[in-house]
Amino acid sequence: MNHKILPTHLQQQAIVYLRQSTPQQVESNRESTERQYALAQRARDLGWDTSQIQVFDGDLGKSGQSTTGRMDFQRLIAAVGLGEVGAVFALEASRLSRSQADWHKLLDICALTDTLVIDHDGIYNPNDFNDRVILGFKGTWSHTELHGIRLRLQGAKLHKVNKGELRCTPPTGYVYDNSGQLVLDPDEGVVATIQLLFEQFQRLGTAFKVMTYFAQQQLPFPRRVWESGSMGVLRWGSLNLGRILAILHNPTYTGTCVYGRHRSQPMIEAGQVTRVRTQQLPRDQWRVVIHNTHPAYISWEQFLDNEAQLQRNNVALSPEGRQGSAREGSALLQGLIICGKCGRRMSPRYHGNGGKRVTYQCDQRRQKDGDSGICWSVAGAAIEAAVTEHVLEAVTTSQLNLSLAVLEELEQITQQQHRQWQLRLERARYEAERAERQFDAVEPENRLVARTLEKRWNEKLQQLAELDQAYIQARRVQRLELSDMQRQQILQLAEDLPPIWQAPTTTVQERKELLGLLVKQMALTPLDEPERQTKIQLLWHTGSTTETTAKRLTIQQRLGTPGAVVQVVRELAYGRTDTEIAHALNERGLTSATGRLFTASSASWIRLKFKIPKPESDNRVAFHLGIREDGCYSTSALAQKLGVGIHTIHYWREKGLVPAIRETPHGPWWHPVTPEVLQSLRQKIRRVPLNEE
Repeated sequence: MNHKILPTHLQQQAIVYLRQSTPQQVESNRESTERQYALAQRARDLGWDTSQIQVFDGDLGKSGQSTTGRMDFQRLIAAVGLGEVGAVFALEASRLSRSQADWHKLLDICALTDTLVIDHDGIYNPNDFNDRVILGFKGTWSHTELHGIRLRLQGAKLHKVNKGELRCTPPTGYVYDNSGQLVLDPDEGVVATIQLLFEQFQRLGTAFKVMTYFAQQQLPFPRRVWESGSMGVLRWGSLNLGRILAILHNPTYTGTCVYGRHRSQPMIEAGQVTRVRTQQLPRDQWRVVIHNTHPAYISWEQFLDNEAQLQRNNVALSPEGRQGSAREGSALLQGLIICGKCGRRMSPRYHGNGGKRVTYQCDQRRQKDGDSGICWSVAGAAIEAAVTEHVLEAVTTSQLNLSLAVLEELEQITQQQHRQWQLRLERARYEAERAERQFDAVEPENRLVARTLEKRWNEKLQQLAELDQAYIQARRVQRLELSDMQRQQILQLAEDLPPIWQAPTTTVQERKELLGLLVKQMALTPLDEPERQTKIQLLWHTGSTTETTAKRLTIQQRLGTPGAVVQVVRELAYGRTDTEIAHALNERGLTSATGRLFTASSASWIRLKFKIPKPESDNRVAFHLGIREDGCYSTSALAQKLGVGIHTIHYWREKGLVPAIRETPHGPWWHPVTPEVLQSLRQKIRRVPLNEE
């Protein structure tokens, strides 16, 4: 075959390309690597000068599935395309590429630049038809071989999966025993911590609150390292949100063997596979699900409940809205309401400044028909008031059961906290005792080792002392034990629930959490006969249902001034300024329809709106009236009585000599004049005779 090598080929470069799929192959399959490096000697035997031979070995340990990340292969393509290469040396076709597209692209470029392809079998000219057929067959055979290997490996893997015997990296809380069976972690602290995570999620309802709980209680979380050099080493650290979600979504903790939960999807950009995205498949598309293959932390039913709760917490993943945990917003019934007409969830809408006014709306028509209309909506204030009254009345009828449930839950929480502290202290004592044994076992003369072990022992003792002090502090601050007085206070909790609910220090979020503990769901249905009402049906967590109603008011009824306020303004209008009227309304605890306090302008608007007479504020009425029923004089009436001009009265008023009242900013002045005041004013206007000077 040497006749295929022309002088023009020998005058150009000879590139020896090396590749192996994984770093493990590079480390283990040394013979293959040496055979590939030996191709440089073959190039010299075929006539290439040593200075013209280049070895490209930068792609050792990289997969040949694509050109991504294979810089030496890209350099090879560039050099061949520029016509700088006389021959490309590779051990076999699979070394150059496992992709037929990349393989044929290389052959096309070699044919254009008259570049030879040389492997351990022979010398091939891509411009020769027979050689091109052989090279194409070699690429196809390499691809077929890879496909066969993948099928055999995947078939063996699925066979093990179907028997529940496939071994993979166990999740935290599990290890493999000597017989290869998946069992609970032998460390009691690890098992107790995993159980605590599931219990807290069932109690708190969100992964974020579980993370906050572990952080507040300063509880470390375990992780076994499955890496070369530290296989199975147990390490403790902080718990983050990602690990909590990974554990909650993992069905292995139910004692179930599951395979095929994820699917890899290549992401193609500009004709290249840039990355592989892992997609989570729906539960009905999992390939293998075998229950009761190993010990479980939770039941399969609880796992499904956790999945449903996580979906409700995620607004983007819940097509019908969410219930989830209490969040921001003033809507008390957020996430609990469904439409009694169509069965879809009703979502809150906020109106006004700061979102103080809430309505609950069903968007069924808009979502179904693309219509701009809605199914129906209802104002939230009356609904929330009716639900609050109904719930508080229902709770007070079962005070003892509620109190005992709260007491039982608190005692369970304190026992869990106490158990976690005891396990941490036990682990710290073991590590300190182990460090002591290691120090005692070393020869005293070997000071190089003894000093290190002594330092390690002191560190463990210091950690034990700090942990013991932290436990004492936690018992004092966090009250890990309930006293008899606290038990009695808890038993009185149900009786105090209505005051707690109405207390100004109780936030809307806390009221939502209290309501969510009692009510699972409620349905709202509009009723138009005999009067506009909303039927409210409550489904309690106990499974029982109750029903109540709330009036549906018109906009005028909802936003108009309450009748009680109008009546009080009528009573206060006489003899008081608008500022005094507003102050009296606020002192009596009255508010506007939107919950705002009254001001002088709002009191004036109510008088004008409902035509409440206030003649004392009209200058013309004051001029003709002269004297009020309470004995107050107008300015003109007082001037006429004293026989002076009105300017004199104004002067005396400015000097404070005569009392005066002005009920509105631009209204008339009224003078409450007593006989004593009249006598003092007459003395001021009495003229003294000249002969008495």
